[in-house]
Amino acid sequence: MKRFILNMLAGVFIAAAFIACNGGSSGIIRMTTETGDEIEFFLFGSGVATVDWGDGSEKEMLTLNEEGIEFHHTYADDAQIHSIHINGNHIIALRCDRCELTNLDVSKNTKLTHLDCSYNQLTHLDVSKNTVLAYLDCSYNQLTDLDVSHNTTLTMVGCQANQLTAVALNELLGTLHGNAIPRETKEIHINRNVGENDCDRSIAIRKGWAVM
Repeated sequence: MKRFILNMLAGVFIAAAFIACNGGSSGIIRMTTETGDEIEFFLFGSGVATVDWGDGSEKEMLTLNEEGIEFHHTYADDAQIHSIHINGNHIIALRCDRCELTNLDVSKNTKLTHLDCSYNQLTHLDVSKNTVLAYLDCSYNQLTDLDVSHNTTLTMVGCQANQLTAVALNELLGTLHGNAIPRETKEIHINRNVGENDCDRSIAIRKGWAVM
């Protein structure tokens, strides 16, 4: 079963994000999943969220709250690749781990503060518009680069087990902000990348980051 579950994650997540299909509203995310028969996720926040499951079935609409609302769908044909679109406002955290995602677009969700898209098949991730992002976990994907230069409030970055070379890791570390957030709360995880042993960790350390 494919899972797209959002929970409180040790108190870090306080609301979670959506995926939307039409332009014009803030906080749009689009994602594409590989084949599978089932998917489920939780949305946290306020207002109404509308889900388009990408298979021609009726859209689902529910009112969100901070305790979380579960959305669950079973596909009649698991041999298809589906684009799931969810539209909603006032949602600030998204966990979409282990969903077999090949594409994730969070560029319209400018309110996003927490994103966990680990354990997928992503080859690219653009978080340049998510300027209030504090928590990012994109571990266990196929990323060859990552730029967090616009994310000045980040305190945790998980990017282990991707395809980042030493050059790509140095570039990533160079985009980390040396903000005033205390050193003990800023961590970046880079282990299990191809360049982990050859990159220059001091680039991040000088900015107050712990490199794991």
